[in-house]
Amino acid sequence: MKILSIMTLDATRSAPPAPEEIERMGHLIAEMRAKGVLLDTGGRVGDMLEFNVARKGGRDTVTDGPFAESKEVVGGYALLDVRDRAEAEAWTRRFLDVMGDATCYLREIESPPM
Repeated sequence: MKILSIMTLDATRSAPPAPEEIERMGHLIAEMRAKGVLLDTGGRVGDMLEFNVARKGGRDTVTDGPFAESKEVVGGYALLDVRDRAEAEAWTRRFLDVMGDATCYLREIESPPM
């Protein structure tokens, strides 16, 4: 099963990760890739493009960010390939052991038929 995990952080968090945290995350990512669990991942960049596109009643609205009123910001994502919910939860807990305080929103997804 494929799981999309979106990780959010408290918007007031400003300290960059310490070198040892970056190293620990690198080891975890390498392990997950080697086991075929981690299909793709990416993280937030400092001054990144940020906007929303919404459609209501056939009309599109585009809102540019950054969104200062947000209490949390997207810090990154991971696309996982796991056997079941328990495995997805176990890997996410290991990720949070390295990451620290954050929230991961996990959603099962499927690829469209080819």
